[in-house]
Amino acid sequence: MLQIDKLNVSYGSIHAVRSLSLEVQKGEAVALIGANGAGKTTTVNAISGVIPSKGSIRYEGKEINGMAPHKVVKEGIIMVPEGRRIFPKLSVVNNLIMGAYARKVSKKDLHQEIEKIYELFPRLAERRQQMAGTLSGGEQQMLAIGRALMGKPKLLILDEPSMGLAPIVVKSIFSTINQIKQEGLTILLIEQNATMALSVADRGYILENGEIHFQDSATNLREKDVVKKAYLG
Repeated sequence: MLQIDKLNVSYGSIHAVRSLSLEVQKGEAVALIGANGAGKTTTVNAISGVIPSKGSIRYEGKEINGMAPHKVVKEGIIMVPEGRRIFPKLSVVNNLIMGAYARKVSKKDLHQEIEKIYELFPRLAERRQQMAGTLSGGEQQMLAIGRALMGKPKLLILDEPSMGLAPIVVKSIFSTINQIKQEGLTILLIEQNATMALSVADRGYILENGEIHFQDSATNLREKDVVKKAYLG
């Protein structure tokens, strides 16, 4: 579904991503793991068209490198950004409605889709009229994921979904991510929390200083000594 070949991104003299190649097959969850500053968010921003890059980014056989971000969304690639970036002065339900802005959908279908998000995240149903900016961090992350799902993604990119959240909330979020995966949605998961990422992923890539150092099945990465020492504790 997604094939990246020799991706390079530079910020002035800083070479943030170096000849990165990875792929995500339809229906699988792939984790891109690395420490802060490894180049993870830069990579997904390049995929999303937010920043310029060199190299090939192909999605469903089409070259999308250089495509405008709103066109990337219309292709079916939707990202939950680092830091969530919900609309703080809009209610929960209006944030969800905004997630479907690029689609033509009837009011009846829109209502049904919102109810499905509430089934996935019951906490959001309890706070449907509450201003999003007053939600807890975990609730905002639920809302950001729900808003992305309202766009009906073919490929869902999750950028650091565990960031700044308590362990019990992280466990709940990843349980939902696993549920979404089991329903067949293709996922690219960007994470510092290697333990949680590899618990839901089929395969993983380890990114260090802008370069892929290891790639393997999630099971094998969990057992690799160097990965255990550096990322799993």
